[in-house]
Amino acid sequence: MVECFLTGRRVSERLLGDQDAFCYDTPETGTVCFSSQGYNAAHGLPQDQKYILAGIYRNKKIKNEPAEMITTNIVNNILQQNIPYAFEAKARHFLKYLYDDGGKEFKSFDLNARLVSTIAYATPNEFERIVEFLKAEYWVEIRQEFHGAGTYHGLKLTKIGKEEVEKGLPKMPMFGLVSQEISTGDPTSDASIEQARKAFFDEPTNFESKRSACEALAFVLEPLRKELDGMFEGDTEIFFNIVNNFSIRHNKLSTRRINNEEQLEWVFYSLLNTINTFVKMKRKVQ
Repeated sequence: MVECFLTGRRVSERLLGDQDAFCYDTPETGTVCFSSQGYNAAHGLPQDQKYILAGIYRNKKIKNEPAEMITTNIVNNILQQNIPYAFEAKARHFLKYLYDDGGKEFKSFDLNARLVSTIAYATPNEFERIVEFLKAEYWVEIRQEFHGAGTYHGLKLTKIGKEEVEKGLPKMPMFGLVSQEISTGDPTSDASIEQARKAFFDEPTNFESKRSACEALAFVLEPLRKELDGMFEGDTEIFFNIVNNFSIRHNKLSTRRINNEEQLEWVFYSLLNTINTFVKMKRKVQ
């Protein structure tokens, strides 16, 4: 057993590879995987930075994203990640989490600061102040709370809180592309396209379902490669090289790892738009 870098509790680890690396799970951290050097480095972090590190992996678990190995490089660059660091940014991030987890349908939450503060990349004390901020903005309401214990019962987003989150939500990109029927003339390909769209957009989605959707579109596109080359005057080779540089299908060391859903969105829309453009141009020359 090892000691959790955040809570100090003894937890059972799963050894990886040559036993110089291991993973474990806790409610506060989600799944974390360490190299031995990264584990030692994480234990030496200031307490607030330990909560930031735990928050990174807790949020990965929420999004069903793979847990990247924690190395000394990650620990040393803990304050240079693409995450919220400022107090209000953390509060808005947690509000968005509540919205996505059912708050948009006025779901009620029972929360304990010690268990959920890492979702906001915050210590339990800072998390209690985040809740006070959300209340002061009238973005949440709470049926019952226990001051000093960091426990909240019946926490719900208000109508104002919902509207605040929705103001920052992007409109559905390429809505027409997603909603229109794409008919290649091949029933198998058309079924694959429809299945890919459902896998990518139908709730609940996760990292793996979106990756599978991209893979399905890549298989649809591959047989069209020669025809595409004629239509786009050789530029398709550049496109296929870009797509293949991401590890959708090709499990090679040379491919670029996809670590978040935003990368998958770029690949998905690129593939779907290419198929759609091919179909439209083919109709014009027939």
